Amino acid sequence: MRASGNPLGRGWLWLSVAVLLAVLGWGLEQIAFAPLQTGEAYPPFSSLRSDPQGAMGLYESLAGLAGIRVERLYKQRDKLDGAGDTMLVLGLDPEEWSKVDDDALVEYEKLVENGGRLVIAFLPVSTYWKDPQKMRPAQARWHVNLMARPGGDATSSGMPRKTELYFETRFFPDLTTAGTGWRAIAFDPSDHLAEAIERTFGKGTIVLAADTFPLSNEGLREARNPEQIAKLIGPAHRIIFDETHFGVVETGSVTQLMRRYRLQGAIAILIVVAALFLWRSASSLLPPRESGDPDGRAASGAAQDAVAGRDSLEGLTALLHRGVSKKELLDTCFSEWMKSAPRQSRAGLAADRLRIDGVAERVKQELARAANPVDAYRAACRILTEKT
Repeated sequence: MRASGNPLGRGWLWLSVAVLLAVLGWGLEQIAFAPLQTGEAYPPFSSLRSDPQGAMGLYESLAGLAGIRVERLYKQRDKLDGAGDTMLVLGLDPEEWSKVDDDALVEYEKLVENGGRLVIAFLPVSTYWKDPQKMRPAQARWHVNLMARPGGDATSSGMPRKTELYFETRFFPDLTTAGTGWRAIAFDPSDHLAEAIERTFGKGTIVLAADTFPLSNEGLREARNPEQIAKLIGPAHRIIFDETHFGVVETGSVTQLMRRYRLQGAIAILIVVAALFLWRSASSLLPPRESGDPDGRAASGAAQDAVAGRDSLEGLTALLHRGVSKKELLDTCFSEWMKSAPRQSRAGLAADRLRIDGVAERVKQELARAANPVDAYRAACRILTEKT
């Protein structure tokens, strides 16, 4: 057993532990915390993203306006309360949305039937997908057809800055409320194709926007168009950014319970206790023991670090000293010997039993006649070793 440590070795040990903890902290920050801080863990056009593909800039800009309350939706959509509510559903896949069934369209209609405004903006695309021949639900129920200009750049990568989507104008050729009830509120000046349309459903309004890029952080930085954004949002007093269609929903979790009941302090205490436990396991809290010889001279070499111990015989002697007095020592040993001697009662072993009884009687007499325990012990050993 070693009792003293090498200060230089312990210093290197602590340095290695500190380096490993620093690397672990950096790795956790890169893997777990950095994507959440920048929002890269969320889909494009989420209001939780602060990078160019997010919509946090629009969220914070609207939140800074007086008289407007901005919030995020993490649970199932409910009906909008009134004419002052606007819900933004950004970054929908246009090809997938064109295949939605009537139930989804009815859900959108019920969402605004009591008032309010629902804005559905689609992801920008640069390629053209093949249009199926059958009439799609949105075309049949809402009389609107989301199209894409042919001849888009199929080799482009990343998120395009201008979409090839538009709404087919044959349903509202004069861009008025005539016919289907859809009104164009934004169109491309180069080809006069409608890029944003709106229609009244009950007491509310549904807006379809072909391009979400102008609402993104990068779009606001490069080509800010507040008039167009005001047309899309409308006269709102409460603006809701829907995050549920991104898969960001509010569910019960341990972290949520910790925040609700303010258990951050308890977690910090557990971390401190765990750190102290690791520290205690790695090193002794006591200073290293100084070793030396009985005369006070310091030992050298390996003997300096060695700690003397006791063997099993010395341990047994110390145990007997505590449990048996000197006067009873020989009597106790004799009684234990009598218990261990063979006591078989079969006829073939009768002679051995008589011999053992005779030896035991002689030992008992010597123990009673001896002047001191040492003489009695020697006489008993002589009797037991005699050959008969």
